[in-house]
Parts: sequence; structure tokens; C-alpha cells
Amino acid sequence: MKTISDKITELGGQLAPPACASEIAQLEVKLGYSLPEGLHQFLKLHNGSVKETDLGIWKFWPCSEITTYSEYRGSHELPLDHNDLRSIAPHLSDIHLSGSRIILFADAMIDAPTYGLFHSPGHICDGMVFDCSIGYLSAKSFADWIAAFIEHGKDGLLLPPDNSTLC
Repeated sequence: MKTISDKITELGGQLAPPACASEIAQLEVKLGYSLPEGLHQFLKLHNGSVKETDLGIWKFWPCSEITTYSEYRGSHELPLDHNDLRSIAPHLSDIHLSGSRIILFADAMIDAPTYGLFHSPGHICDGMVFDCSIGYLSAKSFADWIAAFIEHGKDGLLLPPDNSTLC
């Protein structure tokens, strides 16, 4: 089974060694809350990229660069593509996501998307990953985003509109 590290290497990049516990703890202090489990586990394996990929110029951010959508974009709310959400689950048409709860962790320079994981326990979109450049839903979980990256990382990562099992 191919790993995220295998995929990054295949694309011409290299992931960094693990983040140490103090780096993760400092990130959580900066964010003001604990990281979601999937991202926490990823950082325990790879603290971002040490070399960006050749294809798509993918970069995974280290703890020192991970931030919130609010900090990065100067906006308190991520404007979602509601047509995208309605095609997946009609009851999500009026959802607004707090920018301080979206953890930006990766980007791809070719199409300029920045990817963020929404973390707000109890919220209907908790754990979902968004292309925060245009507000598209990219994956229903961090694990699904990683799996999609392994399979389709050079092609972009938007959730197919026929995915009716989101919620």
C-alpha cells in the first residue's frame, strides 16, 4: 500500500522528519485548541515538507507555518461554494465556517489552492477539508484527503459532486 511519503517522493518532493512534541504543543497554543487526531498523527510522522514536489509543486506546512484561515487571509469566515455543498448534501446550503477553526496545512502552487481542515467538535462540518482558496469541499475527513492525495495528488483534490454519503 502506497503511503503519503511514497506519493510525495514519486512527485519529486520529500516530507520532513517527525515534529517533536514541543513543536506540536506550541502549534496548539498558537491555535488556541488541540489539533484534530488525523493532523496530529500526520505531524508525528512528518513535520511538513523539506522539498516541494515537482508535479503541482505541493507543499505540506510544518508546525511553524501551520496557521488558521483567519490569520492567513485576514478573514473571520470562509466563504463556501454553496452550489458545491448543495450538490453533496442540500441541508449544508447555508453553512458558514469560522476562519479561526480552519487549520491550513498544505498548498499547491500550480492552481494556488490552500487546504484547510475545519475543526469544531459538534459542528456538522467538523473534520472536513476545504480548498480554502475557492471554498470548495475537498474531502470529508483528513484521512480521506490523504487517501485522495495519494491517488490523485497531481490532479487537484476536489470532492466529486456525486458523493452523496457525506453526511
